Amino acid sequence: MNISPDDFKKIGIDSSAIQSKKEQTTYKIKYVTRYVRQWAIVEAGRKTISQINFIDCMCNAGIYKDGDFCTGMEVINIFNELAQDPRYASKKFVVFLNDLREDRINNFISIINGTVKKSKNLKIFTAHADVNYILDDIANATPLHRELFKYGSCSLIYVDPYSFGTVQIPKLHNILKDNYCELLFNFFTSDFNRNKNQDRGRIQRCLGDLKPKDRKQVVDDVVRALKVGKIKYVYLYSFRTVTNAELYQILYATPSLKGLKALKDSIWDVFDGEEYHRNHCDSGQLSMFTTEDIKALNLQEYELEAQNIVYEAFKGKTVPFLKIEEKILVETMLRSSQIIKHVLKPMIAEGKVRKHNDAGKTNFTEDNYTFI
Repeated sequence: MNISPDDFKKIGIDSSAIQSKKEQTTYKIKYVTRYVRQWAIVEAGRKTISQINFIDCMCNAGIYKDGDFCTGMEVINIFNELAQDPRYASKKFVVFLNDLREDRINNFISIINGTVKKSKNLKIFTAHADVNYILDDIANATPLHRELFKYGSCSLIYVDPYSFGTVQIPKLHNILKDNYCELLFNFFTSDFNRNKNQDRGRIQRCLGDLKPKDRKQVVDDVVRALKVGKIKYVYLYSFRTVTNAELYQILYATPSLKGLKALKDSIWDVFDGEEYHRNHCDSGQLSMFTTEDIKALNLQEYELEAQNIVYEAFKGKTVPFLKIEEKILVETMLRSSQIIKHVLKPMIAEGKVRKHNDAGKTNFTEDNYTFI
């Protein structure tokens, strides 16, 4: 809890504008904000970057009924913390908040004014408009576009709708095809599955020219639509119900392998490396396995999968570590820090891979490897 519900009125929070929070929402916020923190630290450490932008296109009201902050509010606190760090004193941290409802934005402003002692290099801007209007603003030659993509700026766009038939995929495509940025998009596959056969135009408007027949095709089509311009990597992480039905996937699009590395770290830090998040059902029974047991079992499964994938891909070839790392990050659940210990060293010991030692015996990341 960030704010006691008993204090809502004192701060100026309109309780009628806020919602209850579901379990998957808690984990979604942890996942996204864990990544945002790491992304912002990396970007703020770059000499060529002077401004770090987070754009929450559907920000909600800033808080839930239980007193926990929404994603945008958590990001504001992360940015404010970093803005006060002497290492980043010359950097400008900017949060853009938008929601369709003005009362939610007003709540957000009340929470910021009541809880945040803003650093001078933290800037917050608000708007209340339809998400697709904001996406057009980001894509086209507007003041917002110029602010986000000017020299020295880096931008992470977060789009978190309540259903599939809200955000028009072509508008996301238009942003990514011409601009260097990252995207986190809540891709509501369950809404598509439930309503595709009864759609009266709501879902199709969001798909544009795409004509998917089923869930697998809609995922493939949307990934292709968003893997444009500078975007090199698209990664999806699934959130499921207690009964294991998929609710949505958080789609991440980035031009940078470093970004994908940070995302994988977030998955392991928040979900212990689980292939997807599944809402919990408290049966009242004690589990036979601890969290560490589950992580170890997951890792054992993933390392064997990764070894097989890279062996099949590179058998008879000599490749640098970077190619191996990229293959594993894109196609498996492993994070970068697990590759040497759990993939390369076992394969070297088995005689499947020969390390060249071009940069010395102990340097793995700058070496070449022959798959025998």
